[in-house]
Amino acid sequence: YPLQALADCLTHQGYTTQFLPLPEQAPLDAYLHTLTQRHHITASSVVLGWSLGGQLTSLLAERTQCRLITLASNPQFCSDASWAYGMQPEAFERFYAKQQTQPVQNLQQFAALTGLQDASSHTKAHIKHLKAQFTSLSEPEQAMHLLHLHWLRSLNTRSVLANLPTPQLHIWGDVDALIPKHMADALILPPQACTHIVTGASHLLPLTHSSECADTIAQWLAVQ
Repeated sequence: YPLQALADCLTHQGYTTQFLPLPEQAPLDAYLHTLTQRHHITASSVVLGWSLGGQLTSLLAERTQCRLITLASNPQFCSDASWAYGMQPEAFERFYAKQQTQPVQNLQQFAALTGLQDASSHTKAHIKHLKAQFTSLSEPEQAMHLLHLHWLRSLNTRSVLANLPTPQLHIWGDVDALIPKHMADALILPPQACTHIVTGASHLLPLTHSSECADTIAQWLAVQ
């Protein structure tokens, strides 16, 4: 849902888009291999990912040497001694534990957090719509959410971004409650990498600021 508005804007600008599924089971390498083969991702492709999807598409770009775009994505979501720009591990473990015991409440609280402080006049409606998708969870859906949290906790794609030889664009919102301030400045990126900060945008920026994101992407693609 958060990426649909951005996909519509890109389609309106003449780009062909297709959605890729998030992993539903481990191992991750098999998932990446299947995506590459099934969706014909090659060096001429452009992969775009939001949040956790940004980390996964970074791995796809590394595998296929294609162009990469990430939105509201932290390459290492949990902090450690070498990375101060992530969620504290203790806080993440509390979130993970609550997802096991109170999944619906946890996801609805997360939905509210994604749009916190966003300047868009439609943010409240977007959050309400997002929350409505989490009124109940089947066992497979719960297992999938826990798997995604596992990847969010364990993935570190900082070195992937630092060494990726192909063009990359990273877009963040300046009021994103899930991305620590100054994280973008701390990233080590190659010279061909580009970054863009969307003023007044939260973690939901591909939804709340879809037009600006699409314009930024189109301008970047025009010179790649």
